[in-house]
Amino acid sequence: MTVTRRALIALAAGAAASPRFTSAASPKSVWWQEAVFYEIYPRSFQDGNGDGIGDFLGMAERVDYLADLGVDAIWVAACFDSPNADNGYDVSDYRKIMPDFGTMRNFDSFLERTKKRGIRVILDMVFNHTSDKHSWFMKSRSSKDNFYRDFYHWHDGMDGAAPTNWRSVFGGSAWTLDSHTNQYYLHTFTNRQPDLNWENHHVRNELYAILKFWSDKGVDGFRFDAITSIAKPLELYDLSAQDIAAGRSFADRGERLHAHLRDMSAHCNVDSRLYFVGETWGADRNLFVELTQADRHELSAGFPFDFQMKDIEGGWRKLPCKLSDLRAFNAGNAFDDKPGVWPVVWLEDHDFPRSVSRYGSQKPEFRSRSAKMLAVMILSLRGTPFLYQGQEIGMENYPFTSIDQFNDVTAHNVWSEQVGGHHVTPADMLANLADTTRDNARTPMQWDTTRNAGFSTGTSWMLVNPDYRTTNVAAQIDDRNSVFDFYKAMIRTRKTQPALVHGKYRDVSSDDGAIYAFRREHPAGNTLTIMNFSDSIEIFRIPQGVKPTRVLIANMPERSIVEPSLTLEPWEGMIIAI
Repeated sequence: MTVTRRALIALAAGAAASPRFTSAASPKSVWWQEAVFYEIYPRSFQDGNGDGIGDFLGMAERVDYLADLGVDAIWVAACFDSPNADNGYDVSDYRKIMPDFGTMRNFDSFLERTKKRGIRVILDMVFNHTSDKHSWFMKSRSSKDNFYRDFYHWHDGMDGAAPTNWRSVFGGSAWTLDSHTNQYYLHTFTNRQPDLNWENHHVRNELYAILKFWSDKGVDGFRFDAITSIAKPLELYDLSAQDIAAGRSFADRGERLHAHLRDMSAHCNVDSRLYFVGETWGADRNLFVELTQADRHELSAGFPFDFQMKDIEGGWRKLPCKLSDLRAFNAGNAFDDKPGVWPVVWLEDHDFPRSVSRYGSQKPEFRSRSAKMLAVMILSLRGTPFLYQGQEIGMENYPFTSIDQFNDVTAHNVWSEQVGGHHVTPADMLANLADTTRDNARTPMQWDTTRNAGFSTGTSWMLVNPDYRTTNVAAQIDDRNSVFDFYKAMIRTRKTQPALVHGKYRDVSSDDGAIYAFRREHPAGNTLTIMNFSDSIEIFRIPQGVKPTRVLIANMPERSIVEPSLTLEPWEGMIIAI
């Protein structure tokens, strides 16, 4: 049935009937502000049963490793039951662990082990859509008058075509015709991921009950996938040609986004104990502040993508990275002018290429040094740092040589569109995809030099990067000069310097050049972070009035301070107490 604006608002009025729940008493401080997070992509982290797929058995085996690294919290990426049309981001049962990853008992054992080591856990929640195999959707499509029909967005076609000209993120129409009822359903992503109707209070009640289920188990928060897309337009309309050309989407920002998030927070996080961090695609600065300002009680924080998309055009074409873009983003993301906003800082996750391949040196002799320098930066910025599995050992992009090697649905879609449409040559597309594909982040974790890099004794679900023979945990864990050891030292340094967590941020770089330097200012003491983003020696002049006292940490051995200027080796980075 076609749901009118009036009907949608009437459904929304049922929010008062939603079940509320609270957690334990609020802590004295907001724990996530001082935490260092580590993201696990379950399928590729550690296989514990030899079937070639990572699982909770394997994750539990590696908890001590993460405790040794020094992380305080783990974000477990999509792990619920799913037919895997989009690598788990198409959920068929929110209360069941994906069988590939084990059982609920395996999850409980993993969670118990993390708690014993003082590590918190947050889970991915995909609440914009479900799988088309979820029981709600299968009931929804059975008939127009089924109770679950309004759990999703169903509409009649217009003049023999889709209801609107809306496009999905992965290409093609955002509408799919269901022949059983002869109506279209809406999907922001693939047609295997039908969008939930958040205007229906029964939908919200179900989602809130899911959060309570996992919170009661002891989970400490949630990362909300595609959360800015949940509030769909209350009335149908066509996007203009200008909107389409500018890449705007019907899902960028719905009228009732804030109302939905406040309602979720009021019912599920009234004491703010849980960490609610959202994936904030399409949010400009004003919207980001509105979503994450503490006194608005919507999200605890958000993942911004402004910088991450600067060097990727059209979802596949690689553009040059610019230090000026990085500096500008970090200055804005500090949110010193918005004390109620606590940012997230990150360089890698399961959707983007490896940071050392993307932002570090392309020269082998400087690769490890540049990986350490990136650690200096991410762990000395204001905000909660998120590390991604393998980042702590400097894992690099996979050397793809054929489209057949890609697992990423986006890679195959753009190949079909661009190469199949004769817009781009196969060689050009392959060169770009090798630098931009999500698969770079999804190759198995490199533990040692044994078969499959120690990830699995079986046949790995995905290609293992051939550089695992030199880049692996076993080779680095006892090496005082390794990337791993430096990450450990940098995490310790962050935890002993209040300025690196809570201090104000001030860029003191020159307007051009390869040196990036910034101050962190705090009553307990100030710091100065200095980094050389180049393959050549650079000179940094210590700002007037700044008195260095000692080097807190540096990625070059035996570093000392010589005033009034410092000579920095290629990809050298350090933090100085001032």
